[in-house]
Amino acid sequence: MGEAEYDMKYAVVLGGGMGGLLAARVLAAHFDQVTIVERDTGDGARPRRGVPQGRHPHTVLQRTSQLLEGLFPGLHEEYAAAGAQRVGLLDEVRVRLYGHQLCRPPIGWEMLWASRPLLEHGVRARVTALPNVVLRQGWEAIAPIAPDPGRIAGVVVTARDGTRTESLPADLVVDATGRTPRSLSWLKDLGYAPPKEDRTRVKLAYASRVLRCADDVLDGDRMVAIGPVPERPQGMIFTVQEHGRWLLTVYGYGDHRPGADRFMEHVRAVAPGDVWEVVSAAEPLGEVSVFQFPETCRRRYESLSRFPAGLIVVGDALCSVNPIYGNGMLLAATQATILDRVLGQGLGSRGFFAAAARALAGPWWLGVISDANIPGVPGPPGASMAAGYVRRFVAAAAHDPVLATEFIKVVGAVRPPLSLVRPAFIARMLRSVRSG
Repeated sequence: MGEAEYDMKYAVVLGGGMGGLLAARVLAAHFDQVTIVERDTGDGARPRRGVPQGRHPHTVLQRTSQLLEGLFPGLHEEYAAAGAQRVGLLDEVRVRLYGHQLCRPPIGWEMLWASRPLLEHGVRARVTALPNVVLRQGWEAIAPIAPDPGRIAGVVVTARDGTRTESLPADLVVDATGRTPRSLSWLKDLGYAPPKEDRTRVKLAYASRVLRCADDVLDGDRMVAIGPVPERPQGMIFTVQEHGRWLLTVYGYGDHRPGADRFMEHVRAVAPGDVWEVVSAAEPLGEVSVFQFPETCRRRYESLSRFPAGLIVVGDALCSVNPIYGNGMLLAATQATILDRVLGQGLGSRGFFAAAARALAGPWWLGVISDANIPGVPGPPGASMAAGYVRRFVAAAAHDPVLATEFIKVVGAVRPPLSLVRPAFIARMLRSVRSG
């Protein structure tokens, strides 16, 4: 798998979700024309069929916000002007993990909470405004153009109504088609070995409903997150949204997965008393939406010895993490910035996959460790020990504002997970345990 040498004329992106849109943004700086091929139609202002998690909670983590601002200067303010809610950390959030509520020092950071359509629409508007980007909606890729197995030279696409089929030549094809990517079957047909996959069976589901509530219903708290505990592998998120709406979500693992029919029973089992009073009296806006997420998956393309030139895989097609941790947009934005750097250096798919693997390691590890706290969810060797350390860190962070701040920085991807084991923090954690 040698480094690709692109003519930098035509690029095609398969998938118009966040991963595909962010990839298209950086491709537009390197290629004469970028075409996005997207199955769904519409303006992106409503949840799309191809984004089953589109009706559920989405937040812009601190590092995600930094990356998006780098790609789209002023986007943060555009989101706020469109109704996205700025929520102060940690003074405006209530976070309870492993049975311990983090203490709440104001740290001068904000996180944005908004619906997925608002977030995606803002990025789509910026990308499609670029003069060399074309969005082909209502189309899907059905086959690669490969004159020889060593290079992908474009894709064959078909209109979803079956009326037309076209060939799109491309110097680079980026597959952002989600957890079951088109390119997996293409690689097999071209004689390539599939990538190794790291999978964890989490058996997660979450159910959400939009409510109408006043802004001050919780005396200044604008987001409440209650994590699962071993005896109750369920959690909830209650957070502000745009236009005076709040989003109520309950999630569970295994036999505790919620459904639409008993939604409020699941909420009642998890919600603190004051939250229950608010949500049980609130006005529902629409029906309950349910999303099933059976397993996480990380595909290790960086370990392949052979891979065709002219193809790169991004987004959930590369790494699909537990959505509860809010890392999907973070990983998409991270991969886009890596793609930009790799193209600028004249590198090919090998350089991209190697750099992406390094960047994915921290968020993937933190997700695996967090999942290992759930009974019945398997983890790799050493996961249970690491999960126990994180639980003790959070217990100490319930009383120590320094530890609480550091933990939030790790969750927000501003600090790497290994910063939690710095000697100074271990010492503070031990002092907290002794004093407790």
